[in-house]
Amino acid sequence: MANFEQLTEDEFNDVIAGSSSSEAFKRQYMRFSPVRDDHCYVHHGTLAISGHFKTPGYCTLVVGDLTVDGLIDLNNPEGFDEGGLFIVIGNVTCRAFSGHYGKCTFIDGNLNASELVLNAYGDSSLVVTGDLKTKLFHGKDIWAEVGGVADMEYANGYCLPIGYKDAAKQAIRARSSKKNAPVLHPDVLDDADRFKVDEALQRLKQGQSILR
Repeated sequence: MANFEQLTEDEFNDVIAGSSSSEAFKRQYMRFSPVRDDHCYVHHGTLAISGHFKTPGYCTLVVGDLTVDGLIDLNNPEGFDEGGLFIVIGNVTCRAFSGHYGKCTFIDGNLNASELVLNAYGDSSLVVTGDLKTKLFHGKDIWAEVGGVADMEYANGYCLPIGYKDAAKQAIRARSSKKNAPVLHPDVLDDADRFKVDEALQRLKQGQSILR
């Protein structure tokens, strides 16, 4: 993929070790010990993408800020099933951010997704060492761990502070206790006003909003 360099697993690990990552990232990365693979891609420097961004590799690293006009999609490339690794040593700004089943995701900075953080993927993890901000956080039973402030207007689920001791007491919930239906486009809601994930992703990939 343009702007990305393919590396071996050892080279990928060397780039991570040599980066200016924070101590918080290093501690969490060691804690999770994510599974890696030789299908590794790295981008050095600020990366700005128009439209939909899909990760090029099973393991993808951006050493610098990542800005995407539309959706960041962590679904694995063809030929790979669940799992993988996504790291940004910098801030991430986008319209929507979508994880993947079994994928370990680390953002060593802030995550600002103006419409959606989609985190409801089994066996996955999302660690943000800075702040997380979004309109809707969808991650029931699959929380995100945040080192700074978690600011969600609506949420199906919750976040937790990095290093939490008691999930029930320390859960970070949305600012609004109302259901998310009033702000979502009718096309991404079923007859019972439940969030339709597949329809939402389709709209986002087409550059459309999921908000009314």
